[in-house]
Amino acid sequence: MLLRLTQPSMKPRVGASCLRKQFPRHTCQVCVAACPVNAIALSATGPELNDDECVRCGHCLFVCPVDALQNLQPVNRHYKAFTLVAPFSLLAPSMAELLMWHYQHHIRAVELDMDRYPSWARAVAALNIRLRELNAPVWLILPPQLKAANVVRRRLLQTREADVKSAAVASGWRERHQAFSAVSEYQLSFVPSQCILCGACARACPEKAIRFTDEAFEYSSSLCSGCDTCAVVCPVQVIHIENLSGENTESRFPYTEKSCHCCQRKFYTFNPETECCYICQRHSYGMREA
Repeated sequence: MLLRLTQPSMKPRVGASCLRKQFPRHTCQVCVAACPVNAIALSATGPELNDDECVRCGHCLFVCPVDALQNLQPVNRHYKAFTLVAPFSLLAPSMAELLMWHYQHHIRAVELDMDRYPSWARAVAALNIRLRELNAPVWLILPPQLKAANVVRRRLLQTREADVKSAAVASGWRERHQAFSAVSEYQLSFVPSQCILCGACARACPEKAIRFTDEAFEYSSSLCSGCDTCAVVCPVQVIHIENLSGENTESRFPYTEKSCHCCQRKFYTFNPETECCYICQRHSYGMREA
């Protein structure tokens, strides 16, 4: 019996870190929305990826806030100097992928025929809108260079083709955060007067963007991936994450440690005039009085 020298490639799938698989009430479906061929569908246990339908475009890799997609890699593309060049995929890259090409390989142009690849032209247009928001240089769309076929210039053409390189960019929110660490993509919307300071949001936050110190509730926009898990686990629905680009901010909401007049237990509150803990406030008949 002959043994295989290579292991069969593993099928792409949505891993256990998926927000819907960790939190059944979560509504995240960014991978489903990003898939151009509907290869990812929602099921009772979370998103499922159909390997037979997947075209390996990698769009889902660039939108998942927890990097849950497994056994998938970004597409290898061709470039020379600071320009993406042919051959091009019929399926255009996402704006998020082009953004990583801008940062990791310092690409500033693409050499293509817009009539032949209109989806690529639209992707570059979307990229330039985002780059302007970031105050970064935009990309150019250059006409393709005509290649002569005569023997005299064959050596020159071979030299030019040798300058073309092939590579892929890194994917995932953490890579994008590292690339654009000076800019936040998300901001906190919070109502302190209704918060019960249970700490569920901080415990659930995978990036530790929300913290409870001895004196305050703190939020760092630079760490937030926009997964919205904090809103999902909040029992009183007073916290939300909004998709707003801007400068990094550090929000701080001080609270006070007090002793409940009803049950004598220690509790925290944003309102220094509060005399009873949240649980005792809900027991209007003094059921928890010491």
